[in-house]
Amino acid sequence: MIKLAIFDLDGTLLDTLDTITYYVNKTLQKYGIKPYAREELRPFIGKGARNLITRALEARGALESLDFDELFAYYNAEYDASPYYLTHPYEGIPELIEELKGAGISLAVLSNKPEISTRACIEHFFRGFDIIRGGRAEVPLKPAPDALYSIMDELSVTPMEVAYIGDSEVDIETMKNAPVAIPISVTWGLRTTGELKAASPIPETVFCDTPSEVYAVITR
Repeated sequence: MIKLAIFDLDGTLLDTLDTITYYVNKTLQKYGIKPYAREELRPFIGKGARNLITRALEARGALESLDFDELFAYYNAEYDASPYYLTHPYEGIPELIEELKGAGISLAVLSNKPEISTRACIEHFFRGFDIIRGGRAEVPLKPAPDALYSIMDELSVTPMEVAYIGDSEVDIETMKNAPVAIPISVTWGLRTTGELKAASPIPETVFCDTPSEVYAVITR
C-alpha cells in the first residue's frame, strides 16, 4: 500500500518553462548576452539553477567572460522575487493532489529548484503537502538519493510504501538510485516519451499520460 507520493516540481506539477525562460533571458540580456527561445532552454532544465545558468552561458560562449557568481545571484534574486510569474499547474494536477490527500496518502515535493522558489510555488498553488524540499547547498541534488531518503525518514515510511513521480531523465536516475514501490514518469512535462525511454528507466517504471492515470496507478 502506498503511504507517500513524492513529486518533482518543474514539468510534473507546474508548467514553469515560460517562467524559467523569462528569468534566464532577463538575466542574459542584462549582461549583453543573446536570449533563448523557450524550446532551446528545455534540455537545460532539471539539474538545478546553477547547472541551468552554466549551460545557458556555455552554449553562448560566455561562461568565461563574466562574473558567474554575480550573474547567478542576480538570476536567483529576480526569480525568488516572483517565482510563480507565468507559472501554472498542469491540467488535472490540482484535482490529483486533492484526490490523493483525500485517499489518506501523504504528499511531498522534491525539486532541484532552489528551496525558496520551490516553497513559494507550492504554497501559492496547492494545499496539503506535508513536506516541501528544494535545492539546498548542504544536500546533494537529484539524482542523488539523499533528499529522497530524508523525506521517507521524516515521514516514517519505507521505500516500498512510496510512489515517486517525475518528468525527466534526472527523475529516472533518481528512481534508479533510490528504488521505490512505484516509479512513475509523466509524459506531459519537459521531456518527450522518447527522451524518457532513452534514459533507460528501470523496468518497473510506469509511464502516465494524464494525472488521472497517476491516481489510478498509485491507488490500485
